[in-house]
Amino acid sequence: MTSWWALSAAALAMGVVGHLTGRELATGGYRIAEDRADHPPGVNWWPGITTAALAAVATWAVGGVAGWAALPAYLLFAWLTVGLVWIDLDVHRLPVGLVVPTGVAIVALLAVASLADGGTRWVTALGGALAMGATYLLLAALPGGGVGGGDVRLAPLIGALLGWLGVAEVVLGMAIGFLVGGLAAVALLLLGRAGLKTSIAYGPAMCIGAWVAIAGTSRILTWLLGG
Repeated sequence: MTSWWALSAAALAMGVVGHLTGRELATGGYRIAEDRADHPPGVNWWPGITTAALAAVATWAVGGVAGWAALPAYLLFAWLTVGLVWIDLDVHRLPVGLVVPTGVAIVALLAVASLADGGTRWVTALGGALAMGATYLLLAALPGGGVGGGDVRLAPLIGALLGWLGVAEVVLGMAIGFLVGGLAAVALLLLGRAGLKTSIAYGPAMCIGAWVAIAGTSRILTWLLGG
């Protein structure tokens, strides 16, 4: 059972980090010449709130259930999620310089957590990384697959995080990501804000799928199975 003070501490600390990150993102310093963006980067009121909320979710869903040793990896993913969503929505790009080094740090934290856990969670984490990585690599190779290199790099990281929690989390996380991405694409087409060949930010859908799976896999499965 996760205590209220652990939730509050994680939310407060990560909320501050998220707010400072939002202030930095609002400067647009991540933009490169190829982005050709001529609009304001965005408003910085939501990164702090969102990071705090995701940190609370991670503390509740991971820390008190799968073991506190794994919590730092998911808190770091909460921070990464906010940055990736902001940047992908702004310039439709998941920067290598953000995904790769943060991904390496998260994998290292999961490795430490696996040693502390002493079980076989690292096996499903590796399987999740391979499954999601291969799926998105295949989609990127197919004509009209709709995913880019940034999505391919992000997929194994999300797969490892979900796999560390269980196989069901990997399956559900991927499914919800595809569902959210598909619905978003249809909505943009119907609203006339995108065409059949328009690049659509898919990173946010992947992250939404991941966090829904992290927070509610057991409850969703119980509902689906009529339990």
